[in-house]
This record gives sequence, C-alpha cells and structure tokens, in this order.
Amino acid sequence: MSRWKALPEALDPQVRRLVVQLRQVKDHSGLSLAALASRTSYSRSSWERYLNGKATPPRHAVEKMAQVCGGDLIGLTALWEVASSAPAGPQAPQAQALGQPQSASASASASASASASDQTASTHGPLRTRRGLRGRRPMVAAVVVVAAGILCAAWSWTSSAQPESREAEAAVTHVPTSSYSAKTFPCHFTVLDGRLYAGHSTTLTDQYGVGATVEAVAEVQCLVRRHGFDPKGIDGSFGPNTRAAVQGFQRSRGLDADGIVGPMTWRELRKPGG
Repeated sequence: MSRWKALPEALDPQVRRLVVQLRQVKDHSGLSLAALASRTSYSRSSWERYLNGKATPPRHAVEKMAQVCGGDLIGLTALWEVASSAPAGPQAPQAQALGQPQSASASASASASASASDQTASTHGPLRTRRGLRGRRPMVAAVVVVAAGILCAAWSWTSSAQPESREAEAAVTHVPTSSYSAKTFPCHFTVLDGRLYAGHSTTLTDQYGVGATVEAVAEVQCLVRRHGFDPKGIDGSFGPNTRAAVQGFQRSRGLDADGIVGPMTWRELRKPGG
C-alpha cells in the first residue's frame, strides 16, 4: 500500500475528500506515478502536486484517472464539482472580522488613530470626548453586523454544501481496505460456461495490483496457483509474492508482465486448461 504524505491542514475539506478518493483509486490500480503519467497527458510532477493537495486537479485529469485506473467516473467527477467550488485560500478579511490578530501595519495604524483620538480628547475637553464616543458607537455596531453577516453566510454555505458532498462521496465506489492478513482462504474450483472459478469472485474485468486487500485477490491467488505459479499464500492481500506469481503467469501466456490483473489476465486465468 502506498504511504502518502499527510495533506496540508489548511486544505479545504471538499478538496481533501477528492484527493483522498483519487489516492485510493490510484492505490487500487497498483500503478506508479510514472505509469500513471505515461497513460495520461499529465506529467509525474503534476500528479504529485494533485495527489499531495498542492494543486486542485483539472476535471480532465480526474476523468483520465478514472478511465486508466478503473475508478467510478460519475462519483469522482461529482466530487470534483464540489471541490472546484471551494474557496481558493484563507479569507484574510474574514479572519480580521472574526477577531484574528491584525498585521503589524494594521496594528500601527490603529495605535496612531487611538493616539490622535486621545490628543483630541485632551485638547477639547470631556464634552468632545463624549461626543466622539457617541460617534463611534454606530461604527462599532456596523462592524459587528458585518461580522455577523459573514458568519451567517459561511454557515449557510457550509450547510448547503455538506449534503451535496455526502451524496457525491456516497456515489464513489470506495475501495475495500480491510485486512485479511490473519485469514487463509480455501480454493473451491468449479467450471461454469467454460470458465474456471475458485469461489471468491466471478469478475472478468475488475483490476487489481499491489496494495489491494480484498477477497477477490484470493480468487487471483487460487487461480495463479492452479496454473502453476505459487503466490506463497491465499490471504486476499496483493503483495510482492502475488505480483511475482501473476507476472510469471502473464509471461507464460504472452501477456504484458506488469503484475496487474485486468481483463486480459482474467480471461487467461479463467481458462480451465493448464
């Protein structure tokens, strides 16, 4: 399983959901960043930026990853739509309205204004000071109203965006990642309609590679062992030994020995003959 860097804490939650899903799709495919770059029109460095949260990927990049890696195109593009409407960065004016520390120049300006006010008060007496305070009250109230409006708008946007993001996230086919490392799967071979099955999956198209940990991987392990290539265990975890067994089988059938089980490899694995 790929070990990803932690995403930036300041990353927008909607963009974070999209990046996490893209990482899972990439890991599920077993493709390296170099292989992903060679099969799309985007460079390896571009994919590094997209998958580490340094830049939001364009819609076309998301669509190409779904096509190349076997991800759910509709679900991923729905997540992209939500992420693309997220704010581009921190809202500085909002932070000041909410009471965040001001910059040094803003603080200096505020101090100068306060000094000027104090000087005016000392020159013109208590009456001018009281009038000054009365004049500031509407301004303070206006600032409070503006800050409250910003808070309400932010809350309203978050509330309206959350249901859409939940629907989009639910539409994505999540990659199962539960571990079967402590379990050994049996192989129950049957032949149906001229195809060989081992009792764990009937797929002819799903794609699996290093890092996948699902029961369908046990189907791969049973079938490659049946064809004479030992994966060193039937545990449902696609590790280096399973990859070596798959590569040996692929070479024996004249296939591209990339160690990834896709439609062409499934077709050969399902053949009952040795």
